[in-house]
Amino acid sequence: MSAEEHVIIWEAPKLETPEFRLYYDEQGKVLCYTGDKSVEGNYIVIDAMTFVEARPDVRVIDGKVSRFNAEAVVHKLMPSDDGIACSIEDVSIIVEPIEPHTKWKLKTYEL
Repeated sequence: MSAEEHVIIWEAPKLETPEFRLYYDEQGKVLCYTGDKSVEGNYIVIDAMTFVEARPDVRVIDGKVSRFNAEAVVHKLMPSDDGIACSIEDVSIIVEPIEPHTKWKLKTYEL
């Protein structure tokens, strides 16, 4: 057989387009950006540019990426059932939970 008699048939492997995901918690805060499909949790599929930016300061609202204004965030120390045990007289003194105390937790409000 000569070289002219051989026909080589080669099929290129099928390429899958990557799926970029943004995983977020119940408040819409970013947990991670990944292309891994084995991660569990809430996610949305995002475009390549959003994936490359990987901004930690975005929120997911109604299934869409939303950038929020950092000046519109208010943090307030509030009494809570689960939080840090502090002295009754002075909230800046952390005490053991067996002493008389009030528990406090930092709440974040986005305006």
